[in-house]
Amino acid sequence: MTQKEFLQQAFVAHKEIEARLEQITTLQALATQTTTIIRHAPGGSNIFRSRVETAVIQIQEHMTHLADEVARLIEVTKKISSAIELVPNANERAILEYRYLCFFSWQQISALMKTGVSNIWKIHRRAVKNFRGVK
Repeated sequence: MTQKEFLQQAFVAHKEIEARLEQITTLQALATQTTTIIRHAPGGSNIFRSRVETAVIQIQEHMTHLADEVARLIEVTKKISSAIELVPNANERAILEYRYLCFFSWQQISALMKTGVSNIWKIHRRAVKNFRGVK
């Protein structure tokens, strides 16, 4: 894995975390709707209740799996963040943080650092070349 591929994992992890959290939100809403049916069902049959209870249990198990996956993805992001913190040059470190942890565009980074985009690219190339986060 190259230095750049290592750093780009943060973006992929970020997108996956967003997707997993959206899934958890959807499942929570579904479980809430299902449990509302359980509470308000007028004397319903045991078969209906056991199917609904099974569905709620499956939803909860899937939500737990998704939460574990989010925790794993956060660990990936933490590793990248820790590796970036070890970059000795402050400008290089800032560009790596802005690009790979904050997901800023080159224009946003340029504005924040008060220098041209071509200079940002030059510093970025040097930062990636000198990056030691990949083992």
